[in-house]
Amino acid sequence: MNVEKNKTSDMVKGNEKDGTVIINQKNVGFALVKLKAVNPSREQVNELLGKEDDKEITYLAKDAEGNDRVRLSFWLYCSEADKYFIHSFNLTNKVRKSRDGVKTQYVNSSCSTAWGEKESDLPVWFTHHVDKEGNKMEKKKFRPALLGEEELTTLIKSWLGNLKWKNLETSVMIDTEKLFEGDYSELRQEINGKWDRQFIILTGVRTDENDIEKKYQQVYGKAFLPGEFDEYIKNGMKFPATKNGQYASRIWDKFEKDVIGQYGFSAYFELDAIKPYDASKDPAASVSAKADVTATNAKF
Repeated sequence: MNVEKNKTSDMVKGNEKDGTVIINQKNVGFALVKLKAVNPSREQVNELLGKEDDKEITYLAKDAEGNDRVRLSFWLYCSEADKYFIHSFNLTNKVRKSRDGVKTQYVNSSCSTAWGEKESDLPVWFTHHVDKEGNKMEKKKFRPALLGEEELTTLIKSWLGNLKWKNLETSVMIDTEKLFEGDYSELRQEINGKWDRQFIILTGVRTDENDIEKKYQQVYGKAFLPGEFDEYIKNGMKFPATKNGQYASRIWDKFEKDVIGQYGFSAYFELDAIKPYDASKDPAASVSAKADVTATNAKF
C-alpha cells in the first residue's frame, strides 16, 4: 500500500478522518467486525483459535490456465458473537474482461472500478479527482483490474474507513505482484494502523445443494456498511431527519437493493442484527435448492 503524507506503508496515502474463536454455531445478520489477520500462518491461526494443529495452510496456486492465483483470507472478529468470520476469495493474475472480451475492468487509486473498451472511455470521476461542479482536478492512478481485485478494493475501502477517500492526497494502489509471491506485508501492516476502522458485514449460511446437512458460514463480499450503521441496525433502520441521516438512508437503499437483487447474496440471510442461524426459516435447509430471497431476508 502507498501512504505519503502520514506514511504507514507503501500502498496507502492520504489524510485521517475526524472523528475469538470460530465455533460451529452459524450466524445470520449484520455483524460489526474488526480485521484481525490477513492470510495468517498456521502458527497465527493456532494462536487466534487457541488450539494446536500442524496442518499446512496453502494460499498460492495456479488456475486452470496456469495463471498465478492467491487465496486471500481476511479474519474478521465480531465481539458481540465472540467469533471470527473468514471472508475469502481468489485473486488471479489475469485482467478481468467482459464476457465478450470487448471491455476491460479498471481499478483506480480511490479503490473504485469502472469498465471501458479503452482508457479514453473511462468516466472523468474515475480518472480524475473532481470538484463539486464536476470539473477535473488532479489525475488519479489507474490500471486494468485483475480477477478478484474488485472484491479486494471493496473490502479495503470499508476497512480503511479513516481515510478521506475524496481527498486529493489519498491514493491506494495494491502491489499485486507481492501477493502472488506470498508477501502479504502491505496489507498486514495496515491492521491496527491509523486508517483501520471497524465496519459491518452481512453474514449468511449456504446449504450444500447435494447434501442439506452440510452448511457453510458465508460473508457477503460485494458491499459492506460503515461501523456507524450498528446503531441504525439495532434501531430497525430508522434514520434521523438530518443531513447525515438522509445520506445514511441512501447508502442503505443501495445496499438493500444490491443484496436482494439478481446478483446479490445467494446464501440464506436476514437483514437484521446478528443472531443464531435458524434452519427452520431457511428454504434450502429442507430442500436441495439454492436459497431464495424471502420476506424474512428482505426486510426488518
